[in-house]
This record gives sequence, structure tokens and C-alpha cells, in this order.
Amino acid sequence: MKIQPTAEIPGTASKPVQAGPSRRRILVVDDQPFFLSACQQILRGRGYEVQTAAGGAEALKAAEAGRPDIILLDVEMPGTDGFATCRRLKANPAMAHIPVAMVTASEAPKLVQQAFQAGAQGTIPKSMGWERLLNMLDLILAQARPLAPAENPKRDPAA
Repeated sequence: MKIQPTAEIPGTASKPVQAGPSRRRILVVDDQPFFLSACQQILRGRGYEVQTAAGGAEALKAAEAGRPDIILLDVEMPGTDGFATCRRLKANPAMAHIPVAMVTASEAPKLVQQAFQAGAQGTIPKSMGWERLLNMLDLILAQARPLAPAENPKRDPAA
């Protein structure tokens, strides 16, 4: 992903910020603080509610507590990698419905296959650029369960 270390990142203000229950919650998991910060700025600028985690174990706790609408999960992290984290999320009935998009520096077919085998709904190469990342997130979210009008932050996965 082409990250620009500036206060204003292109493409962050092209859509208005939404308020209220229609805001989508995204959990971004990556061990690189700059990537987390850039994602947070861009996604918030697009109206998403963003939570971050620096690794797999932290992501599992954050997903359980916050029940995001989607998880943007880095593949390569120290400790629990993205594949193991995704498998654990999908093995938990309370979180199995949450779509996972795995972010990777590689576009190798074997890696993409591993992501799908772990339970991910898609892969997003970091080299893809911000606009394409946002489009991919929108696509995955559109295929997921729509938000209920008065949805609780800790929604019932059976709803």
C-alpha cells in the first residue's frame, strides 16, 4: 500500500462522515503503528468507526468486546499471525459471522488460498492503494449482513 506520511491523505474526505447507528465498525489489526494510524485516519474520514489492535491476541479481545462489522487483518505479525487469528475468530460462534479481509504485502496465490482456508472473505494487497482498499472493504461489507436500524454495539450474532 502506498502510504503517504502527511497530515492529509488523498481520498480521505471524498465521502461525508455518517453519524448514528448506520456507521460501520472496522477493527484494523497490524503490527505496524504507521499503517494502523494511516488506516484509522482514512477510514474515519470515510465515516467508519475504527478500532485498532497491534496483534492477534489483542484482536481477539477487541473483536469479542466491540463486535466490529468487518476486520481488516494483517497476515504477517509476530506471535499469532493473521491466519491463526482468523481461524480462532471463525471458530468462536459469537464472532464467526464477522467478515475478515486479510491484508498482505504479497499477492502469491498460495497466500490467497491460505487466507480463504482460514475463513477470510477476501485478501487486500498492501500495494493496492487506498481507493481500491476502500472499494474492497465496501464490497465485502455489501455482501455481509446489513446493519439493523437500532443495532446494539454488542449485537447478537443470531440477529
